[in-house]
Amino acid sequence: MKLKPLEFKPITVLYNKLDDAVLRQGRRTIWGDLTPQEEGLVRAEQAGVPYTYALFIQSKDGKVKDSLEGGVGRMAGQPADRFGQLELRATVDAFLVGGATLRADRVIGAPMEPELLERRRKEKGNVAPLNVFFSAFGNFPEDAPVFREPGIQTALFVTDVAANRLPELWKLTPDVVVVSSKAPLRETWKQLYRRGITTIGFEGGPMLMGMALQERLVHEILLTHSPLVLGGTGAGLTEIEGPLRGVRTEPLFLGLDETSQLLFERSRVIYE
Repeated sequence: MKLKPLEFKPITVLYNKLDDAVLRQGRRTIWGDLTPQEEGLVRAEQAGVPYTYALFIQSKDGKVKDSLEGGVGRMAGQPADRFGQLELRATVDAFLVGGATLRADRVIGAPMEPELLERRRKEKGNVAPLNVFFSAFGNFPEDAPVFREPGIQTALFVTDVAANRLPELWKLTPDVVVVSSKAPLRETWKQLYRRGITTIGFEGGPMLMGMALQERLVHEILLTHSPLVLGGTGAGLTEIEGPLRGVRTEPLFLGLDETSQLLFERSRVIYE
């Protein structure tokens, strides 16, 4: 699977609270310098979990999930938005998505374009990010291109209710991990941390995103605002019941892709 170079005009930086080495070096960027923030890094180390960037796109009405007629996902193929996803992949130790996202996005886990591949080699060496796919019931698309890519490491995490599916999952990758269904995401994060994974890019649907925020596993949010007014009849950011009390965000970076009118917002998550 090869990606064509992603052509787009440099985004306009509207706000940046960070001392940004990436911008100083004149490199193309969507999110700026993705060095973990000190407060969140300390919290992650104390909890024994990787520092986590949550990535998603939403329309003006807050929808992150398509309706049957299409919706916010139609903007996700824009070059700048795709570059932002791959830029995060070039930075982190592992990129984690849910089974539903894997079914919807056929480029998940693909090799990076040359510009970002070279950036990763300089910063991380020749080690590619680990692809991590999570599904409580082990519902992974067997025809996903990532399972046929040589040289790409892939790990599947499922809960104990899917333990009987292990033989068929081993056909996709030998690296299959079963976690408890009581707190599956926290156990997944802890298992990855014990493997030496210190940073994660996380792209999940509303259910997984809500669970990760409830478990206080997210340290930064990377949000693409689509110019679409109505995203459809699907869910918003989370499908969890009840408010997330004591959780707020602080903006760190705002950038604008004027060609597609996409607004990129990077914020740190504060748990009080």
